[in-house]
Amino acid sequence: MTPLVQADNQQQAQLRAMINSRLVGYEYRSRRTVLGVPLVHICRGGLNAPGVAKGIIAIGDVAVGLVAVGGLAVGFTALGAVSFGVIAVAGVAFGVLGIGAVALGGMAFAACAFGYWAWGAVAVGVHAQGAVAIGLHAAGALSISPAGAVLPD
Repeated sequence: MTPLVQADNQQQAQLRAMINSRLVGYEYRSRRTVLGVPLVHICRGGLNAPGVAKGIIAIGDVAVGLVAVGGLAVGFTALGAVSFGVIAVAGVAFGVLGIGAVALGGMAFAACAFGYWAWGAVAVGVHAQGAVAIGLHAAGALSISPAGAVLPD
């Protein structure tokens, strides 16, 4: 075998090892627990299943915890692509305080916001403020409320 072919084989083996390491999941669970729940749980899934992290601080593909960070996050404070929590920050956020591209909550800040108090490009709520605002008390370029519609000039 020539040295060039041998170098190619070594590079291919290194590349295969790197790719395989990325396809395998990863998990870390702290030894310290609070009421039997890990203080920190980090879980990334592999090819076969998503990583589900459950802990006080949970980080994973699916995360459930007091502080949850993941693709799908559920917790008091939730950050991710889709989040459910008292404070939710996400692409799609559901919470008492929702912040994201689309948010539903008591207070919603988003491009499309739905809530009691809603602020965004499109805001729908009792108190709505945005470019398009729909609600009992609406303020914006285009406002729709029981008092009538206010159109831009």
